[in-house]
Amino acid sequence: MAKPSTSLLKRRLDIAEIVRKNGEIKVDDLAEMLAVSGVTIRNDLNYLEQQGYLKRSFGGAIYTAQPVTVAARHDAPVRQPLDTAIELELAKQVARLVCDEETVFLGAGSVLRKAIPFLGDYRELCLVVNDLAHVAPVRDYVDGEMVLLGGVLGASGQTLEGELSLQSLRQYQPSRCLIEVEHISDDGTLNVGSESAAALLQEAIKLSAQCVVVLTKRPVYGEPRYAVGKLNQINAVVTPQIVAAEYHSRFIAVGLSNSYTNNECLTWINPALHSAR
Repeated sequence: MAKPSTSLLKRRLDIAEIVRKNGEIKVDDLAEMLAVSGVTIRNDLNYLEQQGYLKRSFGGAIYTAQPVTVAARHDAPVRQPLDTAIELELAKQVARLVCDEETVFLGAGSVLRKAIPFLGDYRELCLVVNDLAHVAPVRDYVDGEMVLLGGVLGASGQTLEGELSLQSLRQYQPSRCLIEVEHISDDGTLNVGSESAAALLQEAIKLSAQCVVVLTKRPVYGEPRYAVGKLNQINAVVTPQIVAAEYHSRFIAVGLSNSYTNNECLTWINPALHSAR
């Protein structure tokens, strides 16, 4: 049974959508629209600000959309964060690919963190995580077991990595992994920018019967890349439209097909590997 926080999740998602559509809105207006107290709305806004959906303003909240941009030149590796509305849609599409009673390795990253509330609809999940920022939302929203991998803190100070994390992951044998990668090479190699993170993701792909990849970025040249696996090992890839356009030929080359889109984000599946819900 889902946790009692299902209604809390729905209200907070409704607030995020209202703020997105209005640009800015006051606490009193939200309280009236949703028939709850101002104190409740303020708590919701604090949570949504922590998760990156909006910014608090005096007496209300402001939508903080940022366009998806990429470096125009090979020597200017500048990249802006995704619009939070796109991140939210990616998160929804990732959650659609999970099933009841699975052991899921949930890798690090903001999109996967935003997917956590949508996992609250599934029964008896075991979520294996190495991102410390995942712990609170998993505890709040997911009905099931949470395993925090051991290890040493990575360079970000937020993820657990190293040999102990690998040993812990092997112990729990995930049936599915959900991971974020940063780049796909011409030969279909999946890459991330951290060598220690790559080792854990390699192991997750190797251990899992199903693997879902989130790819949010177009390539920026000159960045370090460490391989985590091959595109033809992956059951599904979730991307924004602008990123899918960049990698379209590589998806087609390994037999991926577009199974779902909302005009901004797409889910590509490998029919030979993907198991239908």
